[in-house]
Amino acid sequence: MKDIKIIVMDVDGVLTDGRIILDDDGKEYKFFDVKDGHIIHIALELGIRIAWISGRHSSVTQERAKQLKIDDLFQNQHKKLEALSIIKNKYNIPYDNIAYIGDDLIDIPPMMLCGFSASPNDAVDDVKKVAHYVSSYKGGRGAVRDIVEHILKGMGLWEKVLEKYLLNIYADI
Repeated sequence: MKDIKIIVMDVDGVLTDGRIILDDDGKEYKFFDVKDGHIIHIALELGIRIAWISGRHSSVTQERAKQLKIDDLFQNQHKKLEALSIIKNKYNIPYDNIAYIGDDLIDIPPMMLCGFSASPNDAVDDVKKVAHYVSSYKGGRGAVRDIVEHILKGMGLWEKVLEKYLLNIYADI
């Protein structure tokens, strides 16, 4: 985990709890956890890239990616290895330096290729068997926060994060 350059993740079931709510007009709603968004912001500040690969298209996902400044969003990707290969080649990063977070069978191939893989604790069993790390949190309920924090700790960067926040606290006193 020391040399992770990019964290690639699925959306539905990882960044969300997997539920898709549709109103009478067909408008879609999803739940994203603010703690997951905050850790993504922290990782980006540390120079770690974040990419999302979703098996379905959603304007809600597109808006959340825009809010979090995610440059690499791939939607309607049923062959996730193709999107992962584009990301790998775009940044010239070997698979060993890529972390992947997934929750369902479609995520197993990229999880097996990447140097580090993880899943929420409510992922399907076959995904959890492949994962190097299984969060104690559910998808859309802090799993991304937990997994990215685990990665940052494994990279020796967590103390740097804590120092930044402590310095901000003390600067305001």
